[in-house]
Amino acid sequence: MALGDMPYGSREQAYPAYKALIAAINRRAPVFTIHVGDTKSGLDGCSDELLLEQRDFMNSFTSALIYIPGDNEWTDCHRLLAGAYDPLERLAFIRRHYFPADESLGGQPMRLERQADVMPGFEPFVENSRFKWRGVWFMTAHVVGSNNNLDDAADSDATREFLPRDEANRAWLADSFDKAMAADAGAAVIAIHADMFGDGFNPDEESFARVSGFKAFGETLAAKARSFRKPVLLLFGDSHTFRIFHPFPRLAGNLIAVEVYGGEHMHAVEVTVDPGVAPIFTFKPVRNPALPLPID
Repeated sequence: MALGDMPYGSREQAYPAYKALIAAINRRAPVFTIHVGDTKSGLDGCSDELLLEQRDFMNSFTSALIYIPGDNEWTDCHRLLAGAYDPLERLAFIRRHYFPADESLGGQPMRLERQADVMPGFEPFVENSRFKWRGVWFMTAHVVGSNNNLDDAADSDATREFLPRDEANRAWLADSFDKAMAADAGAAVIAIHADMFGDGFNPDEESFARVSGFKAFGETLAAKARSFRKPVLLLFGDSHTFRIFHPFPRLAGNLIAVEVYGGEHMHAVEVTVDPGVAPIFTFKPVRNPALPLPID
């Protein structure tokens, strides 16, 4: 199961619907669920209390819950409406409270292999993880919206944060693909938060603008997916629109991307992975029973 960019809005408005969706997912008993980040609106506060509430929601999923941080949890917390927090302090809080050990969240945590534990020099990046399931490699990378926190100023705090994280993400992606190839994995799944394919991406040329904070990661993803040759799935959120598409039809035609619902469209996507059939990945919307709006 995959979801993200929720719950948005006041507790009174958003939490009952979010609880209804979680209950619907729990009834389906997925092997695990992936939350691709943005656990609140960028205009909502970034207090300890709110961030810990969202962690508690994740632990109410009865199976394992794998979480990737979004920009609204830390990058955008400098906004006045969000409380004018220091984004780096909020990032440290997220890492400390959401990733204290090498296991997922959820009612039945699963063991994860973390970049911080297996790649010397990348110890801060406890949020980047991977695991194998039914011969398929799953990996997460901390790629967020707001241009991945890349600032116009080369000497800004944001850019100084972005550069080592971008390097870590690319190193983790490359190493994970290499290990998947060595293990003869049947497919690979990458989960990030950001929609890399909006402003700054040219779909005709399948290229990223020089100023895009997604350029290096996106180029690494396309290259490694192409060399992997087998099916690759990219899961992400950020723009709140459910869609299935091929971002690199020429560069990496074996890569399919799925953006999950989010925002006011508080629904989920059921992802079926079956290495024994073609296509290996299938997708089905999971409607929130508390929201009567159509999701087609």
